[in-house]
Amino acid sequence: MHRMEDINRQTWSNSWALREYGRGKGYIDEGERVVLDRATADGPKRVLDIGVGGGRTAGLLQGKGDYLGIDYTPEMVELARRNHPSLTFRHMDARDLSALPDGAFDLVNFSYNGIDSVDQEGRMAVLREVARVLEPGGQFVFSTFHRNWDGFSKLPDYRHIEWTLDPLRLSFRLFRFIEGGILKAVRTRRHAALEVRAADHAILMHGAHDFGIMVHTTTYPHLIGQLREAGFAEVIEVFNRDGERIDADWSGSVEYVHVIARKRVTS
Repeated sequence: MHRMEDINRQTWSNSWALREYGRGKGYIDEGERVVLDRATADGPKRVLDIGVGGGRTAGLLQGKGDYLGIDYTPEMVELARRNHPSLTFRHMDARDLSALPDGAFDLVNFSYNGIDSVDQEGRMAVLREVARVLEPGGQFVFSTFHRNWDGFSKLPDYRHIEWTLDPLRLSFRLFRFIEGGILKAVRTRRHAALEVRAADHAILMHGAHDFGIMVHTTTYPHLIGQLREAGFAEVIEVFNRDGERIDADWSGSVEYVHVIARKRVTS
């Protein structure tokens, strides 16, 4: 198992991440809205929502059918339960869905590039388990990072100063900005040696959470191969963050994509 597992789990469970994910609402971008609208257009579903965090996607999928949300971070599960007390959430790792029966769901959602939080072996385990719990023809909606995004070589910083006339707030924000710069320097130096690069996929540092996460990244051919091996149909729908369908056309400006894949139907 790659060390990204420990790095990411530590980040997801810290107080700043819990605060951020606990307040999240709505779609992260137009691409997410498009894929979820398409996946739920034909009526109520039996929905499995993986990596729910504080329950942002639970709010989007509520009322779309029978709902179950899961996350591998216990603190996130508790957040989701507090934010959506009428819905069901369970502590569960997407690599092992053995508590759920075969073909139990019509729709599985894994948002916010959550599938990229684990290594290559773990990612395949997720895909196989998702395929198992989907009924034939069922849809898997997820987002995933692009191996050849320009930002992975430029390492952009996501932290900015929000100016205010309040001197106390400004001082705190300046402190947090400087803190972010220090964390970036320390973590990029520490995590650089953990990066793994292949031609069609990689494990790379990402600037989110002050470079507090490492992510699995992919390319269109690599993704198609993984999905096919796990039991999905070869034809998938791929959208960019603006909601434009791009399928195999992933340019260097594409940081991540939204995907609709369907479990293969065998005769």
